[in-house]
Formats: sequence, C-alpha cells, structure tokens
Amino acid sequence: MTDETGQQRTLRTRLGEWVAPYVPDYFPVAWKLGLSISLLILCGMTILGTLLLNNQLSRMRDQADSFGAAIAQQLANTAREPLLADDTFFLKVQLNNLTRSESVRGAALFNREGGLIDKAGILPLAATPLQEPVRRWNLENEPVTTYYAPIPVGELVAGYTAISLSDRPIMAAREAVRDTMITATLIMSVIAIIVAFVISRRLAQPIQDLLAATSAMRKGDLNYRIQDRRNDEIGGLIEAYNTMAHGMLEKEQVERVLQRFVSPSVARNMMADLDQVQLGGRDVQATVVFADIVGFTRLSESLPPDAIADMLNVYFDAITTATSFYRGTIDKYMGDCAMIVFGVPEKDDEHLFHGLCCAVMIQRLVERLNEYRQANGHTTVEFRIGINSGDMLAGNLGSRDRMQYTVVGDAVNLASRLSNMAGGNEIIAASPLLANPNIASRVRATEFGAMRIRGKADPVSTFRIDGVHALSETLMEQRIAQFLARLSAEHQRAQGE
Repeated sequence: MTDETGQQRTLRTRLGEWVAPYVPDYFPVAWKLGLSISLLILCGMTILGTLLLNNQLSRMRDQADSFGAAIAQQLANTAREPLLADDTFFLKVQLNNLTRSESVRGAALFNREGGLIDKAGILPLAATPLQEPVRRWNLENEPVTTYYAPIPVGELVAGYTAISLSDRPIMAAREAVRDTMITATLIMSVIAIIVAFVISRRLAQPIQDLLAATSAMRKGDLNYRIQDRRNDEIGGLIEAYNTMAHGMLEKEQVERVLQRFVSPSVARNMMADLDQVQLGGRDVQATVVFADIVGFTRLSESLPPDAIADMLNVYFDAITTATSFYRGTIDKYMGDCAMIVFGVPEKDDEHLFHGLCCAVMIQRLVERLNEYRQANGHTTVEFRIGINSGDMLAGNLGSRDRMQYTVVGDAVNLASRLSNMAGGNEIIAASPLLANPNIASRVRATEFGAMRIRGKADPVSTFRIDGVHALSETLMEQRIAQFLARLSAEHQRAQGE
C-alpha cells in the first residue's frame, strides 16, 4: 500500500471517526433510530393527551360551576317572596328539601348584611357571601364547593343564598376521563412505536450499507461498492459515495504508479493539487548527495545487461532505504549515479546532518551488502560519494510538455564534482559544511586537502567524512541489519520457488 495523499488521509480519518461507533453491529443503528422516532412520537402523544385531558377537565369544572351557580340563583328566586313576607317556616322547608339531594351538602340563607338567617346541612367556617361568590373547601377529605347568589328586589339586594355541592361526582368523572385518555394515548403510542421500529429497520439497511462502505474505505479498501439503487435522497448519497470511491481509487492508482518514477513526497504534492503542477522554482537552503559507482563503465562491459540491471536494483534499493530513513528524496537516477536531496520538497531544519548521516549509511550499507553478495558469489561494487549544502533553485524544470522536479545551482554542481573526485568507498564534503559547530560536533571527519574543481577558479578545501556520533550510528546499524535480513529472506524465498 502506498502512502496516502493528505486529502485521502483527512477524508478517511473523518469518515472513520463518524463510522467507528456503529460499524460492529447492525441492530444498534436500527434500534437507535427506532427509539428516537418512538420517543418523539411518545412525547408528542403525551403532550397531545395532556392538552386534551386538561381541556376536558376544565370544561367539566366550568359545567359544574355553572350548575352550582344556577341552583343557588334558583334558590334565591324562590326565597325572595317568603323572605320579604318573613315566612321562616317556608324558607326552612325549602332549605331542608335541597339537602335531601345526594350531591347537596348544605343550603343557607343570609340577610343583606351577610348575617346567617337559617341553614340546613353544612357550610364552610366563617362563611359570608360578601367575601367571594364561590368557595372551595374540604369536609373530612371530601372536596366541597359553596356557591353564593344574591336575592334581588328591584335594584336592591334583600339577602343571599348559599348552596354547598359535593365535588366527588366531578372528581369521579374526571378520573374516568383521565383513565380513558391515558389508555387511548398508550394504545396509540404502542402502535406508533411498532410502526416506527418497522420503518427504522427499513431506513437502517441503506445506512448500514453506507457504514460498511465507509468502514471499508477507512481500512483502505477503495474497491467496495454499494449495489443498492434508490430514487430518494439516500440513493443520491449512495451514488455520490460510489462516484467518490471510484475517483479516489483512480487517483490512488495514478499516485502509486507516479511514485515509481518520482519520489513519494513529490508525487503526494503533485496529486494533492494538480492545478499547481506548472513550471517554476523557488530558492531554498538544501543539501544534495551524489552516490556514483566506481568503474561502472568497465564493469558494464564485462557483464550482460540483465546482470547489470539486477545489480543496480539491489544497490539502489539500499540507497533508497538510507534515503527514506533520513527523510531524503531521491531526485533522480542517472545511470549508475543516484542524486539525493534533503530539505526539499519537504522542509527539514536538519537537512545537512541528515544528508551526512545518509551518506555514511550508504557507505556502511554498501560494505555490508558487498560482504553478503561476495558470500553468494555475486559481483560487488564501490560507491564514491560527494555531499554539499547551500542555496539552490528547487521546482518543476523543463518544458510545459515535459518537466521534472529537481534542484539546480552551484551547490549542486559542486556536490557532483566532489563525487567524481572521491575514491572508492569515500565520502567527500566541502569544508564549509563543517564550519557549523552544531554539525562539527556530531561528525567525525578528516581533512582531505584542497582540490582543483573544474569551473572553480580557486581550489576547494575538502574533508573526508569518516562517521557520525555513536547514537546515530547505533540506529543506523539497526536499520542496516533489518535491510540485510529482508534481503536474505527474499533470496531464500526466491530459491524455494
């Protein structure tokens, strides 16, 4: 699997974060969807039932109050003549007759000052018609309501009447209505919940397909496709996913092929923004290493072409290992020479030290690889390496139809010249590289003397790089051992086949 582009990594990460909690099981999706719909329906039915119940109970209370006020007013109308005639006997009979009703707990007659004239049954304590027209109270846990009505005589008031009615019938009716409404609400809610879960299961299937697809994408499988076809919004989402996955697969295939011809970092940058792939360059501070085979021309005359190709592939594989370990980029292969850059296209503040370490690792890798190849009867070679650092021009150079990402400049040319001046298994660097105390303290080097370089008027002072500090070499040896172990395993597997 090749390295992903930044856009692919971002998309897969976000899809994975969204999908991860739901991928393991189908049912949680359906149940959560059904439960959500059911809760909404249940809340809606509860609110609706409560509103209807409260409205019904309010209407029943109003009807009871109207009934009680009507009885009190009727008593006032019938008591007017006896009250004016001071017929107390008739008034008492009327009051007693009213209290014979099961719902009437008491009846009373008051003068116009609110003083009690007569009563039958019960009245609330300290009852007076002048304070309030209706009074609600309790008699031994029984709710009772007392209604007052004036006894009019023309424009005057001759007195007042009071009727106390039991609220038990009203409460019983209210409980019956409440139970009926609750039962109806529950039945409708259960039916709605069942329907919601059936619908949620149907809705969850395409969601499950999308979850499985995005999970496959998160794992790097861009060949997964959703076969379901729908004409609704989910169908549009499915089609969009399939199109996106196909586009990402094509892009990954192009990037995979492209990384075989240019460095992975350059390929990623190109694929991340294709519109920006154009001629141009920028000034950079970078390090360049040239690794060239000693006596390659003579060697190529004595070996067949396929043997030369196999040998170059093995050694260039070793160079690629060292380059990747120290964050370098193989700019190009030029026959038997590899050009490696550090600090571009990806910024690296330690590009000079990483370039030196890479050169040393190539030297050590070639030595160990030669021992391995010699033990197996294969041809061995020696590399001469030149390294330099400084100002360079980095970018896409060439023509509009044919371009290449590379670095050019005087610093690059000097590194190439130093490589040509080096001997077998030697690393030559320009002396200014070791002028930096931060570099000099981490590198072991021997003064190599001044060299006459073609194109340079003055001799160039040089050093031979013998190694780097112990910790870096320890890590280097571990990676070299891993490379040789992998090479040996591949050789044994090839022999077994």
